Amino acid sequence: MRVIGIQRIVAIVIALPVLVVAALTLAAPVAAQQDASDEVTFTRDIAPILQRSCQRCHHADGVAPMPLIEYEQVRPYARMIMLRTGIRDQAGTMPPWYIEKNIGIQHYKDDPSLSDEELAAIVAWVRAGGPQGDPEDMPTPLVWDDRAGWSAGEPDLVVVLPESTVARDAPDWWGDIESVPTGLAEDRYVKSVEIREINDVPSRNSDGRRTVGGRFVVHHMIWSTRVLEVAEEEAEEGSSGSGDRNRSVGWPVHEVG
Repeated sequence: MRVIGIQRIVAIVIALPVLVVAALTLAAPVAAQQDASDEVTFTRDIAPILQRSCQRCHHADGVAPMPLIEYEQVRPYARMIMLRTGIRDQAGTMPPWYIEKNIGIQHYKDDPSLSDEELAAIVAWVRAGGPQGDPEDMPTPLVWDDRAGWSAGEPDLVVVLPESTVARDAPDWWGDIESVPTGLAEDRYVKSVEIREINDVPSRNSDGRRTVGGRFVVHHMIWSTRVLEVAEEEAEEGSSGSGDRNRSVGWPVHEVG
């Protein structure tokens, strides 16, 4: 019997479901004699972009440090939004999406990255002073539910990891959590994997926390599955684990949010 375990887990996190993709209407470039209705505004042009690509993390009690829902919440960060979205596929870009736009496959389900037209709309809006626009143009607000649950349906297998405690003001920690047997007695194909972030820390609205998300100390998770008996045998034999016997399967790295 083979027992497959999960190894090298930096921390326990679980993924937020992907929500509604809102429609986007872009205004034409501003010209000197243009009608005022062609001006890029928050309610008509920017709010839909935020709904599609930003609010999944940037909502009340979400994993991002501030909500970007209402005009009053977004306007103070207008220039920062322009700068962070403008760096595209480089480290630090918002929304986090590091696939280069001119290389390889570009059609991904639930791709949150911004198009050239969306980026141009943000720049035009910021340079125009961040006008609010007609409140009637505001799209219907999205409804967020961060309670624990599975968006891909009930899983066939759930692996519970040992509980970890992070001391107050402790430095960043990189290390391994002990391997946890899955209970599987035979090889299985995996159709899908879902990660969702949950914890029992009170929301920022009740305790005033202002860390990332107000509730999370986890940065990212690196994890894999492997046949534990083989790994143990190789350890006893002093093997480097580079052969075919060490069938370790790495899974996508997950970052909070």
